[in-house]
This record gives sequence, structure tokens and C-alpha cells, in this order.
Amino acid sequence: MAISIDWETKIISIPKSYMTLTQASPEIRGLNLNTFRLDLKDLEDDDWGMTFPDTHRHNTEVTLGGITLTRTLEIINGYTVTFEDGQYAVEAKEANSNLADVMNVNQVSLRTFNSAGLITVTSGSGLSTEEHNWLMAQDQYSKNIKILKKIDNTLHFIIYDEGGIIPIIDKELKDINGNDVADVKLGIIAQELKSTI
Repeated sequence: MAISIDWETKIISIPKSYMTLTQASPEIRGLNLNTFRLDLKDLEDDDWGMTFPDTHRHNTEVTLGGITLTRTLEIINGYTVTFEDGQYAVEAKEANSNLADVMNVNQVSLRTFNSAGLITVTSGSGLSTEEHNWLMAQDQYSKNIKILKKIDNTLHFIIYDEGGIIPIIDKELKDINGNDVADVKLGIIAQELKSTI
């Protein structure tokens, strides 16, 4: 039995017989998402289907650096999917999809095997605040004013912002024994000091 679309309610119906029986007990059926999207396109290009918005968006497989990234199938424009009711599981295969997001809930259990390699972060930098601050400090370190300054008998290594006004890093200098450094002589820094910078 073939899939069908109720164009008015935007419900895509998938009968149990449309899917391949992969396990009898407990019952598991396989839904080939590539075949499914081709059948959707076939319904869309019928006389009646052409008058309605597309049911899905598809991106084919892409090979990058010898690795083939799988196709994607996204149900769009308010369409939903209903599997013929019953106590069985459906395994969606051959593509990443959003079926779990658009499925009308009944007794059928849906298993999607979506997997992602590299993902795109659409908000923020993708870094934690600490990582962001560290990277910014590294950038400032390479560009900005750096000084040694004596404060209360302890030397401080200070990096200022681009304007040279606001300190963005202020570290007390310690010797190899962990004691505060009050003074340095030219050439002694590399031998005697240790720092967390």
C-alpha cells in the first residue's frame, strides 16, 4: 500500500505495509527515507499536489575528503506524518530527518538514527565564557601594551586593552619557589621566574 497525503490537513499517512518488516517479534519496520521522499515528490507532481506547498526539503549525499555525509530529509510547511496505528517500531533509515519532530503520536514507536559530524552553532561563538576570554586575552597579548609594574613590593605583569587604559590581565610574578618577586635584574627573568601566563 502506498503513502498518501491529505492536502487540506497536511497529514502524510504511512501504512504499515509501505515499510519493510525487519523483525517479527517485537515487530520492527524499516522506513527507507530516500524511497519515502521520492514517493512524496511523485505525489507533489500530480495535478492535485502541484497546487499545494512542498512537503519536504532534501539534501543529497555529499562526499568530502573521502567521507560521504548522508542525505537529509526535512518535512516542511506544516506537514505532519502519521504512521498506521499499532504496536510496532519504525526505524527511519538512509537519511537524517526531522520525522520525530513532525510525527503525530499514536502507539507507533519511531527510531531515528540521525548523526552529525561537524555542526554549525547558530548563536554565540560556540565557546564557553572562559574559553572566549582566554582567546581574547591571547589576541590582546599579541597586540597590546605589556608592562612590569611594582605594586606593594611585588612585581606585576600587566597587559592593557587596545587603548592602553584598562588592564585585561594582571598577574603577580613568582620565583621558582613560589615567592613574590619584588625586583628583577636584566636577564634574570628567563632563569628565575615562573608564571601561569
